[in-house]
Amino acid sequence: MPTVGFYIDDTPIQSVGVIDMDPALLDLERVEVLRGPQGTLYGASSMGGTVKYVTRQPDLLATQANVKTTLSDTDGGGLNYEVSGLVNEPLVSGSVALRALAFYGYQDGYIDRYPINPNNYLASLSGPVTKDVNTEKTYGLRLSIRIRPSQALSVTPAVWIQRTDLGAPFTFDDPPGSFDHPFQARDVNEAITNELRLVTLTIDGNVQGVHFTSSTAYRDRWFDAVEDESKVVYYFLSPVPQSYVYPSPNDNYFANHDFTEEIRGSASVGAVHGLIGLFYLHQDNFYVAHQPILSGYNAAFGTPFGDQAFYLGTTSYYATQEALYGEVNIDVTRRLQATVGARAVRVTQYEYVETTGVFNGGYSAGGGSSYDRGINPKFELSYRVEPDFLTYATAAKGFRQGGPVVGFPAGICTADLAALGLRSPPTSFKPDALWSYELGGKTAWLDDRLTVNGAVYHMNWSNVQQLITLPTCGVAFVGNFGMASSEGSEVEIHYEPIAVLRLTLGAAYNEAKLTSTIIGAQGQKGDILENAPRWMGSASAEYRREFGGPTSGYARLDFSTVTHQYNNFEKTNIYRNRPGYSLLNMRVGTKHQAWDMALFINNALNKHAETALPVSYAVDLPTTRSISLNQPRTVGLEVRHDF
Repeated sequence: MPTVGFYIDDTPIQSVGVIDMDPALLDLERVEVLRGPQGTLYGASSMGGTVKYVTRQPDLLATQANVKTTLSDTDGGGLNYEVSGLVNEPLVSGSVALRALAFYGYQDGYIDRYPINPNNYLASLSGPVTKDVNTEKTYGLRLSIRIRPSQALSVTPAVWIQRTDLGAPFTFDDPPGSFDHPFQARDVNEAITNELRLVTLTIDGNVQGVHFTSSTAYRDRWFDAVEDESKVVYYFLSPVPQSYVYPSPNDNYFANHDFTEEIRGSASVGAVHGLIGLFYLHQDNFYVAHQPILSGYNAAFGTPFGDQAFYLGTTSYYATQEALYGEVNIDVTRRLQATVGARAVRVTQYEYVETTGVFNGGYSAGGGSSYDRGINPKFELSYRVEPDFLTYATAAKGFRQGGPVVGFPAGICTADLAALGLRSPPTSFKPDALWSYELGGKTAWLDDRLTVNGAVYHMNWSNVQQLITLPTCGVAFVGNFGMASSEGSEVEIHYEPIAVLRLTLGAAYNEAKLTSTIIGAQGQKGDILENAPRWMGSASAEYRREFGGPTSGYARLDFSTVTHQYNNFEKTNIYRNRPGYSLLNMRVGTKHQAWDMALFINNALNKHAETALPVSYAVDLPTTRSISLNQPRTVGLEVRHDF
């Protein structure tokens, strides 16, 4: 389960056990980034915070239309292009309006693929090369209709359809690849498709001083990914019976269907402002992993496997989540405000798995269930020292559900499990929770030309959920790591020294570590947590100028940096360290009447950065791993025309 929740308007777009999908960030009104925990007003994995994409709603009065095109070129790749078109049309002025967006984008790949050296899969490669395999195509549409029969009621049905076709993952293999020469060593084409269909119905209204919102959503997700397991099969079956690397695809198909309903109401009575809501989620997942034995394998190595697969497994998963939440804000005095909130949640999960195949040791089947419940309270005091100086103190709890562990391939992991002190595979993992304590201030100076916001915080995290990768068999599962703490500080500065120049600076320090020893999981008391950089920072500068009449221009620089972090707790693991990196983006644009044009350079310093150490759908080898790579320097032109 992730620790950050993602929403499109009022709909959570993450699901347990399903690969996340990046929505096309077009026609957005704003992006809200809410620091965690957000366990009171938001659920859905918001223990570490929430990112909310708020789309523009149909305009009931104005006709709008625009077309936007982007052309760019990526270093080591080729030509990229994107096109989108938007129409907003009032069908009945003031009462009914339609808003429609269609988009298509093509991103050329920048990672090449070579065949695996059949006699040494770690060796440098030669042979036919497939260029730019990680090409990406994303297309779809968004359609919404706003109906306002009266000033007190608004009804908005909407449909969002999106599909992404990816030629191969954004990864390279180390070894034989490297950051200096990133390429894939694979014998199987690793195509990926990712599709979303989201239907929503939002009703907003006011009844006798109470504002209410009903958000109903149904979501279908399909995800199909082929992974090359040729090296894995060779690793476990060589030198006898398998004497060289032989192609072995592993097809992973996910289907996800979610229904969510949220109803909330808010009202104010004098100095008291309150909100109460109900949330319901029903999730239905189906997953198939199929790693067949290709025709010719048995004849090549004299194996007796027949027509069975190396691995074939199906997983059915069902979950319901119910929550009751509320928050009350009290204006104690003109300067002092108190906030009290809570979210009560219960989650029921059931999982059933059937598996068979050579690596599974034959047929097996079984199911498991879990039932979790918790209450997330929140307390906050804010005091306005001066009109431009606000201080606050917050204490809040975050909660993340546990779940069953079913279908564990024990046949190849007996020794690893024994090293953990386990006689049998794990059957479940527990919920984890954290308490966060924060002190902060928000200030404005120089007639609001300078704002300085800062905070310090401390978090206590219990029953930490982390991914445990068994070192020999390479299988990963979720387990509870015990206790951890995190403390740090953040600062944000916005400054306009002159009317045409805007400067920003942000920095965050975080020290997150284990506070208890984790038996058998390589983590020891005092170890830095996974994926927790100590420093993060950003800066930007934007200069805008009016040239007279309908023409204006701007220039902007954006800089971000992150320091070193760890991928896991295994101190001898050669893939433990993830180096820090810095990125610089540049943009120059002009607007003249209905035309808006911009030149941009993303990753201007052309940094090759490790963005993640992805986990295999099947097994990760200790001798070679796939490493996620960011996009190299990309130079482009964006043109938009408003009609």
